[in-house]
Amino acid sequence: MTRSYRHGRRSSSAHSKTALVVESLEVRACPTADLASGVAAALGHLDWDGQSVSVRQDSWIVRTEASLAAERLGLPAGWQSLRAAGAGAQDVLGWAARTAGVRYVEPDFAIAPNALPNDTSFSQLWGLHNIGQSGGVVDADIDAPDAWDTTTGSRNVVVAVIDTGVDYNHSDLTANVWRNAAEIAADGIDNDRNGFVDDVRGWDFANNDADPMDDAGHGTHVAGTIGAVGGNGVGVAGVNWQVSIMPLKFLGADGSGSTSAAIAALNYATRMRRDFGVNIVASNNSWGGGGFSTALRDAIDAGGRAGMLCVVAAGNEGTNNDTTPSYPGTSIITVAATDRSNRLASFSNFGSTGVDLAAPGVSIFSTVPGNSYASYSGTSMATPHVTGAVALLAAANPDATAPVTCGVAIDVPL
Repeated sequence: MTRSYRHGRRSSSAHSKTALVVESLEVRACPTADLASGVAAALGHLDWDGQSVSVRQDSWIVRTEASLAAERLGLPAGWQSLRAAGAGAQDVLGWAARTAGVRYVEPDFAIAPNALPNDTSFSQLWGLHNIGQSGGVVDADIDAPDAWDTTTGSRNVVVAVIDTGVDYNHSDLTANVWRNAAEIAADGIDNDRNGFVDDVRGWDFANNDADPMDDAGHGTHVAGTIGAVGGNGVGVAGVNWQVSIMPLKFLGADGSGSTSAAIAALNYATRMRRDFGVNIVASNNSWGGGGFSTALRDAIDAGGRAGMLCVVAAGNEGTNNDTTPSYPGTSIITVAATDRSNRLASFSNFGSTGVDLAAPGVSIFSTVPGNSYASYSGTSMATPHVTGAVALLAAANPDATAPVTCGVAIDVPL
């Protein structure tokens, strides 16, 4: 993934008009932000060393040399606070390079506590934030609060949930359900000319209609882990507090479906990304079974060429995918399940090449149809933790690109 380095909003020609005011700081190795002084209103983001960082606007930290500081700057040696109204990184770095007595300059990084949502059942989400609840091992989780210090997600990022459908009326999901802006609901017309009439919220490939409502519960549970609304004071939070979940139903009420329907769902997501500009960064595939299908593999590869990652469950047979393949979970980003003590779940498939990584998948609390919540276990529950992380990365780095193929396994001990 490529990150670009940009030097700021102003060009160097504006340097002569930039006011630089230096004042001494208390000498300390790790300056901290004064969060009680109204700093929050002056926070901003800056591209620094290839990353987007949160900073105090127009504020920099300067380290001066003992031998030259007094003579050149009239300052004692140590750390100084530099105020540079309207200056970009290039302006300040240029000033520092030309000024004798300056050892280095860096942004005044904003420091704040880890973001935690106020959702009432957040404490049950050990997979996101394990503090040892219910006898678990502290930090045996995906470190979601650490990621949330960077971003809590974006509704510009779309995830296709290929499953039993999604309860799009669930109060903890409805705000994060994708809507096809190019389609007019219930007018009986294929407004966007994609071959599907009234596909406002996705499509039901099990029943061939425009209503991908979940009648089994599985897909809604998966969707909640990826993107239940965070910070709304109720229920749970997903890996993404904001995201757009595209329901693509191909499994029926009994939890079963056909390979042809799975291929149709994958092809829909690929076409919506490739031909209609919908920013689908990944598909979540918490399902498997049957033998190897060349047609299914071709559909997965087409999605990869369009820039859409395919994340799949490793399977729940407790077998080695290296020797007994589980399809499609031996060909893309394949996810095994761990418990709250960071051990491989007893039911989870595994494999040094047939599985890429593991994620929390035992007693995972999430949304289910009818504005309810429940705990499920399975590699199906581990997979959306990874898909959610992909979406969170896409929100933090919109220019990040997916590999064309996803067949390289990460060799991790399981």
